[in-house]
Amino acid sequence: MTKVKVCGNTNAEDVTLAISLGVDYLGFIFAESKRRIEPTMAARIITAVPDFKNFVGVFVNHPKKDVEQISQDLGIKILQFHGDETALYCQYFMDHGFQVIKTFRIKDAMSLKRMDEYNVAAFLFDAFQKDSSGGTGIPFDWNLIEKNPYVQEKLFLAGGLNPDNLEDAIQKIHPYAVDVASGVEKSPGKKDPVLLERFISIAKNSLGLSSGPPSRDP
Repeated sequence: MTKVKVCGNTNAEDVTLAISLGVDYLGFIFAESKRRIEPTMAARIITAVPDFKNFVGVFVNHPKKDVEQISQDLGIKILQFHGDETALYCQYFMDHGFQVIKTFRIKDAMSLKRMDEYNVAAFLFDAFQKDSSGGTGIPFDWNLIEKNPYVQEKLFLAGGLNPDNLEDAIQKIHPYAVDVASGVEKSPGKKDPVLLERFISIAKNSLGLSSGPPSRDP
């Protein structure tokens, strides 16, 4: 079944609900964003759900020392780099025992030109928006990646996903996981329980099954 990552979490209520619905990954955004969370608040949430381990720290062009400090303080082992981080930057964290998800913001076919340089656990494809690093609620052209064989085993698909277009996306792309923020919100950083439940249910019951986990499962 397709795994689910819910991003932009800001409160324990939403996190607890998502876990009860079977979410696989939960993202905290530590970069500038309307869904940004302070590490102290993230720590409180993590403490409230001690049995859940797949929290993802989302960073955008942060200094290495800041990423290390936050992730070590919170015990987060999965890092999502959503900016212009180089392959060497990502490799540093892979070499230090973290699982790295590298984001590519898809504008056109050239957006994937440098992907082969990165030795990471997984890739996340999001929509390109000039003035935003993510969370725009806008899909990108799935035709750009539909026939690429790597997507099944290492792809987190993001960019404008919601309960109404999710099944179509899974059937076309067959991603390892789907990633959502704005598509299940009633306001930035606050999830809509009905939309969240629908989204997770569709992903878990879709026939567009991925063949298995990434070669280095994040």
